[in-house]
Amino acid sequence: MNITNVLQKIANYFDFGRHRTNFRTEILAGVSTFLALSYIFVVNPSILGEAGMNKSMVLFATIVASAIATFVMGLWAKKPFVLAPGMEMNAYVAFFVILGLGFTWQEALGAVFWSGIIFLILTLTSVRAKIINAIPDKMKTGLALSVGVFLMLIAFRIAGILVYEGIKLGGIGVVLSPLASVLYFGLAAVLLLRKLKIPGAILISIILASVLAHVLGLGSVGETVHLSKDMLSGIFQLDFSVILNPKMLSVILILFVIDFYGSIAKFIGLTRKTSIVDPDGTMPRMKEAMLVDGAANSLGAVLGTTSLITYVESAIGIAEGGRTGLTAIICAILMAGFIFLTPIVNLVPLIATTGALFWVGIHLFPSWEDLRKYNLIDIITVVAMIGCVILTFAIDKALLVGFLVFIGCLIVTKRWKEIDPYLIGSTLLLLVGVLLSL
Repeated sequence: MNITNVLQKIANYFDFGRHRTNFRTEILAGVSTFLALSYIFVVNPSILGEAGMNKSMVLFATIVASAIATFVMGLWAKKPFVLAPGMEMNAYVAFFVILGLGFTWQEALGAVFWSGIIFLILTLTSVRAKIINAIPDKMKTGLALSVGVFLMLIAFRIAGILVYEGIKLGGIGVVLSPLASVLYFGLAAVLLLRKLKIPGAILISIILASVLAHVLGLGSVGETVHLSKDMLSGIFQLDFSVILNPKMLSVILILFVIDFYGSIAKFIGLTRKTSIVDPDGTMPRMKEAMLVDGAANSLGAVLGTTSLITYVESAIGIAEGGRTGLTAIICAILMAGFIFLTPIVNLVPLIATTGALFWVGIHLFPSWEDLRKYNLIDIITVVAMIGCVILTFAIDKALLVGFLVFIGCLIVTKRWKEIDPYLIGSTLLLLVGVLLSL
């Protein structure tokens, strides 16, 4: 079999004809996507390292889990989506679950594992669609907005602009300081680079912020990362028994909720008006894509990192014309190669990632067009969720407040018939989880 026949079989497998794409377009899309999200290989070890996890271990787990999950997404689900540990997830685990609630990182990874199992179970049943349909679109947008605010709070906390005592807001810190200036600089850099449509804008902004941090004497990275046996130290170190701990229920639930609903929103949003979806708006092989996303969580936990999510940066490759799983496969190959760039991680202090963290938070905000569609109940609900995030530093409590306020408003306005039983069930489950974690 010659190379021409091989290429033709690949083109047929990914249905290049239907998508009106070619090898050049798919390869460029894969490279562009990799440049857009490669910052996570620097950020993830830094953030989880703050919670006491070995940075070499986290880097290895991040690279391997991301490469495997993204490769399977491309080869089996045939979608141009890429997966890696989510910024909203690693920050939640590091600063809330471990540093805030006091769980060990092994217990936290156990929670991540079980959230993935729940994801898989619901994806394989009809409950998946019913749970998704029960939550109003504005509520899903509100959750994304709450997560965005949470990430911004994390950035402010690292930069010393906000002071938290555990998980409670203690007050305003120092707004103008060397730490804060690195955050401002990093944010300005990523905004400018994105405006200029420069590939790898987030990664470049982190590099520039790292330079400034070193100039200001803030270049300490703490534990360094090495190509060593330490990289394997996180494999199967998770605590499976946390599923029996009532206080961990809300953590497992919120990890599941953020990824489950986030994946649905991204699959729909990223593919709208493209050949990836059918004319009626449905996406072929969506179940396969969801299964990969859910399994990736458990895989990451087994290797030593937090929940993997479908990255919104997949939009970069799609914007470049990537329409098939080959885009994801190209990105996965580049991810695997990052293992040889391990020493670079030692040059990036945590403060240098705050600008990127803040930008990702902003990026989760709904568009002006979406906000204009909000009615009074939607506005009240979302404002309550944001206020709860700021005061409690907890996404699970914000989601619970959002559900309770939304249901309460429908009851007060005598629209109780619009309340979906599955929404009530989700609310009760969240309420139990939050109460047990107190």
